[in-house]
Amino acid sequence: MKTSVIIVVISLVAISAVPDGHESETLTYDVVAVKRALLLETGESERQLGVGDSARSGDALRTKSRSSAELAVPARAAVFHIGAKTTFRLAHDRPGVLLEIERGRLRAVFEPSSEGDERERLVTTPSAVLAVRGTEYGIEVEKDGDTWVMVFEGTVEIRDTGGFGDPVRVRAGESTRIRRGRATKAPSPNGLTRGDWDRGRGVSGTQTGSMGSSQQGGAGAQGRGAGGSTGSSSKGSGGSQRHGG
Repeated sequence: MKTSVIIVVISLVAISAVPDGHESETLTYDVVAVKRALLLETGESERQLGVGDSARSGDALRTKSRSSAELAVPARAAVFHIGAKTTFRLAHDRPGVLLEIERGRLRAVFEPSSEGDERERLVTTPSAVLAVRGTEYGIEVEKDGDTWVMVFEGTVEIRDTGGFGDPVRVRAGESTRIRRGRATKAPSPNGLTRGDWDRGRGVSGTQTGSMGSSQQGGAGAQGRGAGGSTGSSSKGSGGSQRHGG
C-alpha cells in the first residue's frame, strides 16, 4: 500500500510540472543575419553568434549598441528582426511562448499556421502577452517594463500580465501602450510604416521611440521578411517573404 501511494504522488508532481499537460518542446532559432554583435550568454561569459549559427529554447541573448540580428523559427513559421540594445530570452517551459523580451525592440513576422496547427505563438514582455495567428508587428520595451506595440499586418491580441483589464485587439495601422500594473490602453491609429520602424522610429507620437533614432529595428531595414535583409553579414531565407494578414 505504501508503495502505491508513493507512485501516485510522483505521478501528480510530474503532471503538474508540465503546464496544461503538454510536454515542453525545444525549438531551434536560426541566425539569418547579424550586424555587428549578437551575444549568447554562456554561464560566466558570452559567445558571439554569426550567420549560420543557431540558438535553442531557454537561451538568453542580447544585441549591442548599433547592432541588429534576424532569427528564424521554422517550426513556428516566425521571424524576429531584433533591434539594437535588446535583451531577450528564447522561451522554454511556457507553452506557446517563443520569445521573452526584457528590454529593447524588434519586429516580429508570423506566417499563417499550417492547417490544423492550433498551437499559440506568443511573445511576452514584463507588462504584456501578445498572441497572433498570422501577422506582423513592432514591439518596444522601455527600461521600466512598459511596452509599445505597433501592428503592420493582421491583428494582435494583447493581455496585460497582471490581469488588470480585458484582452485588447490591435489591428493593422494601430498602436497601443501597456504600462506595468495597468490595463492595456485602447488602440489608436498610427501612420508608421515598416520602414519607419526599421529606421528606429518609435510609436509614441511623432518623435522617435525610447530606443533612439540611431538604432535599426532589424537586420533588413527595408525588407519585410528574412529574404529582404541587408545586414552586413546577412544570408537570405527564401521562405519568410510572405506575410500573413
